[in-house]
Amino acid sequence: MEQLYHAVRQIFSGMRTISSNAKYVVICFGVVLVHFHFTIAFAICGIMPLCWYNVFITLFYLYHCFVSLRKKQYGFIYISSVIEILFHSCAASILLGWDWGFMLYTIALVPVSFYLSYTMKNRLRNIGMPILTSVIVTVCYMVMLAVSSKVPPIFAQYNNARAASYFYYFNTMVAFVMLFLFSILFSLEIRYMQKRLEQENSELEEIARFDPLTHLLNRRSMHDELHRAMHAAGKGQETFCLIMTDIDDFKKINDTYGHDCGDEVLVTIANIISGNVRENDAVCRWGGEEMLILIRTDEEMAVRVAERIRREIAARRGWYKDTKFIVTVTLGVATYKDGTNIRALIEQADKNLYKGKNNGKNQVVY
Repeated sequence: MEQLYHAVRQIFSGMRTISSNAKYVVICFGVVLVHFHFTIAFAICGIMPLCWYNVFITLFYLYHCFVSLRKKQYGFIYISSVIEILFHSCAASILLGWDWGFMLYTIALVPVSFYLSYTMKNRLRNIGMPILTSVIVTVCYMVMLAVSSKVPPIFAQYNNARAASYFYYFNTMVAFVMLFLFSILFSLEIRYMQKRLEQENSELEEIARFDPLTHLLNRRSMHDELHRAMHAAGKGQETFCLIMTDIDDFKKINDTYGHDCGDEVLVTIANIISGNVRENDAVCRWGGEEMLILIRTDEEMAVRVAERIRREIAARRGWYKDTKFIVTVTLGVATYKDGTNIRALIEQADKNLYKGKNNGKNQVVY
């Protein structure tokens, strides 16, 4: 019971869709109950031909419930149900008269057919089948309206005003329940599709903005961050620095321990860097083993952050599984000054980085 409650909550929140099997289970058992009611009601009214017909149809839908659903024959259930409802509505209207309200079911068939068409395997049927069903329903409805207005009912002897009123109200209620139920199902499907679309858009944004391995910003996203920082700095609202980081002898790590180990080193260093900067700063995987840090502070603080990152990486020993080795990084710091453009600032950070490489690595240069 708790699992069912949880599933219903997920459906109404748009986190879960209703399976095709669940849709047809509800529909088939619902139709069984309606036809079982007709069987009893027609028997009470003494209309035995329609009573026996509904006995047969009740058994037919029970077959769908216990056989067709197990085989997932949704197309067969859909087509046979549409044909049966149309036939039953038209036959009852001809035999008993328009005032008994059986043609109301044909109106409810239109939205139901559009909703259920998406359970079909062939994508072309998603439009073709419900449109064809709607056309047939409209033609049947108009023909029966014309015939009923000119031709008296065949079972005129059963034309009891109280029975006709009862069936009319019952059929009206069931038709509205169908419209109401499938309107809710439509809205739930739409909500689910909206949630999926939002999730897919979020995933696409993740792919477009972030490096898939380290989950740091990619170069394109970093350029956006740099332009925003330059704009704010140009207005005198803040200052910022760039820190270019490069893993020392990274090729040697790959050659010695393998590329999986190299990837793990990159991810770990990315996490260390991210853990040492603030939320309003930005970290980017600039190249293969190069990472660029945009830090919104002055040079003194930027150098302290860079030194903290360098020490934490150098002190770490466990990098990949049980293998222990030393990894170091060299960092070059460049500070924004009035009139400096992005390209020149990056080149300055890169220049300081390679100065540190040439001077023995594992150091911060500014």
